[in-house]
Amino acid sequence: MIASLGTDDLVSFSDKDLCPNKGAYVEALYITVHAQGDQILLVLIDNGSALNVCPLKVASFQGYGTEDFLPSRAMVRAYDNARRKALGTMKLEVTVGPAPFMIEFQVLDIASSFNLLLGRP
Repeated sequence: MIASLGTDDLVSFSDKDLCPNKGAYVEALYITVHAQGDQILLVLIDNGSALNVCPLKVASFQGYGTEDFLPSRAMVRAYDNARRKALGTMKLEVTVGPAPFMIEFQVLDIASSFNLLLGRP
């Protein structure tokens, strides 16, 4: 996901934004986005991921069925080193703040703590 941001669109953080009584911040960064008119909570930002991931349950909620997915040969290695084959890919227009992005997701049939994972493809 690449975008050109002007200074009016800049989001930055400093030490004063850290939670009180915490040392190094190691919690996951979750944001809320909009897709197809729906608000999607718990969107995980992971700049260590080479893929964007959409769990099957979220794809279904957005009105996609397995027949709507494009073929994918991706084999995804999870955090626990388990390998999972993607069910396919789907493109979804995701609005982050004021900026819309057409993002390709690998759809996986997984239980997850996130509703979407935005990597750095």
